[in-house]
Amino acid sequence: MIVADASVVVEMLLNRDAQAGVALGMRIEGDEEVCAPHLLEAEVAQVLRRMVLRRQMSASRARASLGHLVNLPIRRYPHGWLLPRAFELRDNTTVYDALYLSLAEALDVPLLTCDTRLRDVPGCHATVEVLPVTPA
Repeated sequence: MIVADASVVVEMLLNRDAQAGVALGMRIEGDEEVCAPHLLEAEVAQVLRRMVLRRQMSASRARASLGHLVNLPIRRYPHGWLLPRAFELRDNTTVYDALYLSLAEALDVPLLTCDTRLRDVPGCHATVEVLPVTPA
């Protein structure tokens, strides 16, 4: 079991030749349970929105990616019960990132991310695996 954040899911949805996307895809296809807070969908949708507005992708491709996202076999967790712990980490990271870290802590599983800043968040006890976004 692992927790995946939005950065890794975006890489998998949009750039399957990047190491991060390939690594997550292999874990999903290998029947490893992948988990995330419900926030995942909103964060991925925001990245896709930004890419469309910057003309980095078409709206139709973004819609297709959103359709794929909602069908990914990722176990989504409500984040209400994670908020107290996430807020404890407020001085060291955003609440958004802290929700992923808190879920990884609570489940005692690694967090997969492309964000190197999450590797050493003071006060966080989650194991964080930073995956590269360079071509595989």
